[in-house]
Amino acid sequence: MGGILLALSIPLIVCASGLYALAETWWQRRRPAHPAEPPRPPAVVRDAEAVVAEAYERLGALYEPRPVHPHAS
Repeated sequence: MGGILLALSIPLIVCASGLYALAETWWQRRRPAHPAEPPRPPAVVRDAEAVVAEAYERLGALYEPRPVHPHAS
C-alpha cells in the first residue's frame, strides 16, 4: 500500500507545481510591476568609490601578478 501512495504522490506533486506556476504567472501578468528603485544619490556612490579605492590601496599588492617560478609544476 505504501508503494502505491508513493507512486500516486509523484504525479500529484507535478500537477500541483504546474498549477502553482500557472497561477503565479497569471497573477504577475495582472499586477503591474513595482516602480524601479529611485537612483542613489551621488554622495552614496562617491562614498562607495572612496571605500573601494582605500581597500585597493591597502590590499592592492595581493592582486599583483606573481612571478612564475621555472621549477614550479
